[in-house]
Amino acid sequence: MSMNLRDLKLRLRALIRPGQAERDLRDELSFHIEREARKLIDQGLPPEEAALTARARFGSETVAADQCRDQRGLAFFDNTVQDIQYALRTFWRAPLTALTIVGTVSLGLGVVAVLFTIVNTLLFRVDRVPDVDQIYAVQRPEVSDPSLAAFTKRHFDALRAETDVFTDTFAALTNIDLRVDGRMTAVNLVSADFFRVVRVQPVLGRTFTAADESEPGGNAVVVLSHKGWDRHFNKDPNVLGRRVTVNGAPFEIIGVMPEGLRGLEMSAPDLWAPLAQLAQFRPMHAGREDSVGIEIVGRLKPDVSKESARAQLAAWDSNQAPTAARTVGIELVPKRGTDPQPLAAVALFTPLFFAFGLILMIGCANVANLLLARGVARQREIGIRLSIGASRRRIVRQLLTESVLLALAAAAGGYVISRVALERAVTWMWRVMPMDLGDINLSVPAADWRVAVFLVVAAIGATAMFALIPALQATRIEPVRTLRGELVKDSQPGRARNVLIGVQVFASALLLICSAIFLRSAIASARFDPGIRTADTILLEAINEPKRAAMLRAFASESLITLHAAVRPPLLAPPRAGLADSGTGKNQVRYKFVSAAYFDVLGIQIVRGRPFTPAEGDAHPVAIVSESLARSLWPNGHGVGETFRIEADPSGGTSSGAMLNLDPRPNDEPPLAPRMVTVVGVARDVPGFRITDVREAGVFLPTSLETPKSAIVARVQGDPDLARQALIENLTRVDPNMGMLVTLRTVARLETFFLEIAFWVSVILGGLALLLTVSGLFSVLSYLVEQRTKEIGVRMALGASSQKVTRLMLAQTAGPVIVGLVAGGALAAALATVVLATPAGGLIAEIVHISDPVAYATSLAVIIVACLLAAWIPAARAAKIDPMRTLRQE
Repeated sequence: MSMNLRDLKLRLRALIRPGQAERDLRDELSFHIEREARKLIDQGLPPEEAALTARARFGSETVAADQCRDQRGLAFFDNTVQDIQYALRTFWRAPLTALTIVGTVSLGLGVVAVLFTIVNTLLFRVDRVPDVDQIYAVQRPEVSDPSLAAFTKRHFDALRAETDVFTDTFAALTNIDLRVDGRMTAVNLVSADFFRVVRVQPVLGRTFTAADESEPGGNAVVVLSHKGWDRHFNKDPNVLGRRVTVNGAPFEIIGVMPEGLRGLEMSAPDLWAPLAQLAQFRPMHAGREDSVGIEIVGRLKPDVSKESARAQLAAWDSNQAPTAARTVGIELVPKRGTDPQPLAAVALFTPLFFAFGLILMIGCANVANLLLARGVARQREIGIRLSIGASRRRIVRQLLTESVLLALAAAAGGYVISRVALERAVTWMWRVMPMDLGDINLSVPAADWRVAVFLVVAAIGATAMFALIPALQATRIEPVRTLRGELVKDSQPGRARNVLIGVQVFASALLLICSAIFLRSAIASARFDPGIRTADTILLEAINEPKRAAMLRAFASESLITLHAAVRPPLLAPPRAGLADSGTGKNQVRYKFVSAAYFDVLGIQIVRGRPFTPAEGDAHPVAIVSESLARSLWPNGHGVGETFRIEADPSGGTSSGAMLNLDPRPNDEPPLAPRMVTVVGVARDVPGFRITDVREAGVFLPTSLETPKSAIVARVQGDPDLARQALIENLTRVDPNMGMLVTLRTVARLETFFLEIAFWVSVILGGLALLLTVSGLFSVLSYLVEQRTKEIGVRMALGASSQKVTRLMLAQTAGPVIVGLVAGGALAAALATVVLATPAGGLIAEIVHISDPVAYATSLAVIIVACLLAAWIPAARAAKIDPMRTLRQE
């Protein structure tokens, strides 16, 4: 045992203090030789002869030293240190090559790290809450009627009183956006036990107590998040006791939470308020607070498993009549502050990872080509090392060590590139985002240890993978021939080089085709006519019904308003209804309630019949239908005077095809009462907006400006953005939380905004891919010209013309370039076919022209021209070689 401990100490000393260990080893070897020499002197040999004899008997001192080092068990570390030192000397001798490799891989890693940082924020970066894995949201499974799956305050009180699976439980209503002191603010309403569940103490003040949620109404207090403290109060340490105004009522700030607490959500709100204050924050729910759907979240007891808790809660829920009878159990969903639908997020980001990864693949292919070229140039060096006894395995390890060192440097460079790219992207988003959406809070996703690990692993993995083949290729040489200065032709990696060039061209073609498709789709969307006036129209959705009348008076008195009308529902894709004419089969149709001036405000032409009159309100049995609906219902397509029955569609509410939903309100509209109506007019078909799914209805029913929950659409004088700002100033005097006011020009702008983002992302990726491909192709051909100077000189001396030499060099890359172009174009076409075959293919094809032949042809032509230019310069240089001068060279 003592001997083992002594060995361990000696090995640790050799590892920590290698210089001292080497000096001790030399001293020990010298001691043994000197002692043997003394013995020989004592036997009568002269001192000089004794020293020579002692060294001869001892043997090679170097070999003995190596054997002693091997006994330490630290040969791997010693060799690694030597490899690192040798690699650093190599980089110092050829700094341009090392910087090129680091820069190329850094660029690819930085692009991929941008996407991984976003995915890490959505899926992996959990909230900074102790034992967050023990916190679950209680949910009912999906049912046909979403309202039956919702829990209410009654269920929350019953769960706390009748179950015993959680240590603490809270109820919440999240993602409430409203104006606080005139500024858009994100608010979460929570019960008092919220902070007991998260177990995080405030940095200032206190959190909620039971008294703060006592009935009726509770205390008018709020707790700021660190983000809200910074954003609204610039981290003022004296913020406690200050008041903020919510819908005209003052609320006292009682606490500030630490940085990093997001409240178990993906993004932290600006503040938390007691759930008992629901009526003040959401006036639309005043008087029916106990029927509003809420989220129930609890922390499991340490001795209760998830399966046991789910079984107990399911048994409890089966007694919650009447809605629970229609559910099929209880789900416990982890509440970690990550995306609640990780599979959907993975499905969304997988294609993006593929696209971003193509840049890294092209960069690594460039590195592989460069390493192949360096391997040929280092044949003499490798031949000498093999000749003096180095094994092929040892040299491959040395070459891989060089690659790993470069990879680690590239990981650091990739991190810097990713942070700069994310900051620039957020800044750009703020600048180009439509003015009406300027209250959206964008921030740069934070990077944590997962991003660092990803960068290191990706850098080492990618570089080692592309460096292994060049390392193996570089050691496939004949030492004798390389020592004579001959280039071993069998080691010239022409096939591998061509494969790498083909891969680069393939990736460039795929990315450039995507960018061309998005560009042409964005141009087409910018020219698309939605069929309604957008240049001078705005839409107001007031959410505070008690102040609706005052809001309407202020709105109507505004001098900038020339005409206004009511519409319900606003912006949201109109709900569906069942429709039957004269007893013939039923049809599904979208419907919308509008007042008399609606068609004039939006410039929708009534092609037959008449519009509604101001006297026709919600109870009048009249309707206006679209041209296409009239043609489908009545053979003559006239429609005016026809009657039909309309009733709410029992299968659900709105259409689900929207790519973006602009309406943040809960879908709590009253159901459509069944009625018989007479058609008084036929309106021109209106395409509407495709990305936001803001489409016009097939059936219009009458309403009035005074109808609750109706939005107001208005035509304004002058610039609608200036009119919007003026209206905000005036309307917030009536209701600080006035609701949403948006210009229809913004909605139209969104038709191209997201396509432009996709275009710029793809064009940046495609541009980087083409740049890396062209630079790699140029480097490879330049190196080939340099290596084949003597061969080219011989060819020209034997009569080859400059044109033939140029064609010869161009032919070196024609094959892999053509193969890459064909493969890239074919894969793009195959992906387009697969996308069109998906359920969402129709909507995608309507917005993005993924089979646009012009985009394909233009992208491939750009790559061909770029590759020709990259290849022509080295080829032209080869044609200018002087054959006589070349032949005179040894």
